[in-house]
Amino acid sequence: MFRVALVLLLVPAVAPAQSPAEKKATLAYIAALRDPETGAFKAEPNGKPGLRACNAAVRAIKYLGGTMTDKDKVAVFVLKCYDPATGGFAEPGGKPDVGVTAVGVMVANELAIPPEKYAKALFYLRDHARSFEEVRIAAAAVEAWGVRDCPFDLAPWFRAADQAYADASQVDPKGGGARQVGSAAALLARLGREPGTKARADMLDWMRKGQRDDGGWSKGADLHSDLDSTYRVMRAFYLLKAPPADPAKLRAFVAACRNPDGGYGVKPGDPSSMGGVYYAATVTHWLDELGTK
Repeated sequence: MFRVALVLLLVPAVAPAQSPAEKKATLAYIAALRDPETGAFKAEPNGKPGLRACNAAVRAIKYLGGTMTDKDKVAVFVLKCYDPATGGFAEPGGKPDVGVTAVGVMVANELAIPPEKYAKALFYLRDHARSFEEVRIAAAAVEAWGVRDCPFDLAPWFRAADQAYADASQVDPKGGGARQVGSAAALLARLGREPGTKARADMLDWMRKGQRDDGGWSKGADLHSDLDSTYRVMRAFYLLKAPPADPAKLRAFVAACRNPDGGYGVKPGDPSSMGGVYYAATVTHWLDELGTK
């Protein structure tokens, strides 16, 4: 308890934008997680190369203004994770599932791998995405692929999002409700469905009410804010082209997750990880794009 309180006390009320030196240190942290043999990235120093880590690294490098080298080696790794028989992607040594397949589509798109090389991936998602969490991440893959080029009817996914939004709007916004509303709002926006004026206002109001005193969002009322939840809510703000209630506090929360090694933990005091770096770089990028300080 004392450690968390101390971390928060050391965070300035208004955190400045990440300096060039800080960005350089974060890019160096990302580079240190690259596997020299495959060219792919690891989620943490002692981990193994994986699709999720590759997706996080490629995007974080872009948002930090870095240069992605040896893209071809990463592309080879990504395609080795694709199973043309099922259409699914799997982490090395694992089995295909919805989450990894969606990530595979996204990183393949980032690396400009021709879609015909993973042509059955969207059909895998269509046939296997059932829960809201599965539909939510599958929608991200459809967005990357191109909603207009989606080869199947998205109506069931819209219904899943509508139900998730209705359920989430009954949950205390600071107790996880904002995270859930943001997840549903982002799913709909990713698939090109614009909310009506009142629905948009309600979504933004609920998410803004969910911002906690430390500037972030959390999974539940009894839990500390985390970058995962914050990222989900901020994606909805970004897609709806609207700022959170207190961007300065949010920047301060992101800064509190930074570690001396240049990386970021998912929460203040957590060890650095590729996921933490990705969340931090992306949230900061969105805040910049929205013109906030």
